[in-house]
Amino acid sequence: MVVRRRLAASVALFFTPMAAWSADVSVYGSANVELASYQDKRPEGVTPPPDYQEGLRVEDNTRGRFGIKAAEDLGGGVSSFARFEWELNTTTNTSSNTAADSNASLTQRMSYVGLAGGFGAVLAGNLKSPYKYTGGVKYDPFVATSLEARGNGGMTGGEFGHEDFLDKMVAYESPRGGAVRGRIAYGFEKEDNALSLDLIFKRGGWEAFIAYFDSGNRTRLADPAAPVFSQPIDYRAAKLGGQYRSESEAHRLSLQYEYVEDGSSGITSKPSLWFLGYQFKLGKLLLAVQAGRSSGKALTTPESDYAAAGAIYKFSRETRIYTGYRYSKDLDAVFTLGLRKDFRS
Repeated sequence: MVVRRRLAASVALFFTPMAAWSADVSVYGSANVELASYQDKRPEGVTPPPDYQEGLRVEDNTRGRFGIKAAEDLGGGVSSFARFEWELNTTTNTSSNTAADSNASLTQRMSYVGLAGGFGAVLAGNLKSPYKYTGGVKYDPFVATSLEARGNGGMTGGEFGHEDFLDKMVAYESPRGGAVRGRIAYGFEKEDNALSLDLIFKRGGWEAFIAYFDSGNRTRLADPAAPVFSQPIDYRAAKLGGQYRSESEAHRLSLQYEYVEDGSSGITSKPSLWFLGYQFKLGKLLLAVQAGRSSGKALTTPESDYAAAGAIYKFSRETRIYTGYRYSKDLDAVFTLGLRKDFRS
């Protein structure tokens, strides 16, 4: 654990000076801390998870991160690129072993290598899921805070929903700039494949999308204490939605609908989820209200109704404060105040 933490620090120290003289290498990241007050809203007789803490918390909520990006012009309109990114918990100094500690201070987010050109882009590694980054987290200004919709009744959570990344994947992305864009990611290993794809349509201030995910032959640990034993995951999800942006960017209206089939537990559940969000921008101030509903459970997605309202004030492109309130029926409610600082070389 200590070795991994020292290794990450060594990598950062090695690449940081390179960014100073090479325009093709850059470092970036975020630091985030919230002071959040939680209230347990579970029905009487329902026991909260062992690690649930009611009252005040000082937390990061997966926003802290550090990354390195590199690119090279190969000529002929073709370039190569690579990226490594880690999640760094701004508020803790705990183990880097995420299998034992969900609040670990060091975990890997994504890592990949690829080629890009007029044909689009081909990349491989531990990738962003097209399902997650189509609509989804892109539509939620409170993502990676205690106010977020994912996992709280407004959007699917978990590795195959709107959290985490997909390892051992190969992906193709169509060229940017057109009215239609598509992406597909597939895991070719026979015992560890998966499929995620999307299609996005844009015209003026409007966009619409469809996305799909299939867990394929992926498995999960039946008991974390006995890593030898795993069980298959039987999970599929589809979603559609869109967003309207006014000409001045002062107004944004977002809508998303998801349908899930999850048979991983041996009993198939078929929840649906919807999300509706409105944002109003006035200078450096952003006001947002959001609502959603999850009709059932699927992997780490709970059944709940979701509502959140808050404000984000950006001092600059890299520094912001935010506050707001979230309510998730039969789960919890939270009022929070946070500060986030981004950086990029």
